Amino acid sequence: MSVMRSFSTVIAVLALCAGCNERSAVELDAGRDARAASDAASSDASATADASVGEDASMSEDASADASVSDDASTDASVSDDASADASVSEDASAIDAGAIADAGSGSDAGPTPPPGLSVPCANGPGWTVFRLHFDGSSSPRIDVWDASCSYSLAPGSACEARVVSFGTGTVEPVMSGYAVALGTSSPYLRVRYSVAGLSFTSATLWVQARSYATSSSTSIRAWSPIHGETTRGPVDNDWTYDWYDVDWTDYVTPSDQPSLTAIQIYAHSGSGSLAVHAAELCVQ
Repeated sequence: MSVMRSFSTVIAVLALCAGCNERSAVELDAGRDARAASDAASSDASATADASVGEDASMSEDASADASVSDDASTDASVSDDASADASVSEDASAIDAGAIADAGSGSDAGPTPPPGLSVPCANGPGWTVFRLHFDGSSSPRIDVWDASCSYSLAPGSACEARVVSFGTGTVEPVMSGYAVALGTSSPYLRVRYSVAGLSFTSATLWVQARSYATSSSTSIRAWSPIHGETTRGPVDNDWTYDWYDVDWTDYVTPSDQPSLTAIQIYAHSGSGSLAVHAAELCVQ
């Protein structure tokens, strides 16, 4: 009987322990389920957060893309503006060039046209040079310009001549280290033969660069034409400076003059009677 009670007691205890184990297992399973649910919730939350972050990143990239597009559009607009500005500058430059071409072609900018046979502008006044010469280290003149006198088709070879002429035993005296020659009232004198045959002009000027050779008194210039006679111009200063003096030669040369008789002879006149000549030029217009 006591053995049976003990056995019953053991059975009861075992049953009780089995219930405990079942409750523990259930509780353990419940804990595991709770943790699993929590982990799942956390995972879902994390996934949701990641998804949100992804969407934000996507939105950020889209925003960046939109900003880039906006920048590109701004750049394109700027380029377009620059192109328009360049086009405007190009049009302005074309207009300026066109104006310059128009100015270049205008008669007023081109200047006066020389008469046929002449091409060198007068160095000392208006008009065109027929001849120009100067003295430099010799009693023979150096020719700077022979235009109609030598190159014009109607001018004879004898017209191309310029020299200082001295009669008898007289000599040509270079002065101022050979930069001029001393001319007298009759000898020596400077003779220039030239031609204006075939030219067209209405006025003429003879330019003479000179001074009085004698520093004590002045003198004058006498210019003579074998066809038309002579004229004078003065006074010529007696200082050390060679000044230019204009002699109106309009009445002493015409386009119809016979070339073999067309010439200018230059002398000193009155006063000191000695004229130092450095240069001479004949201009017509």
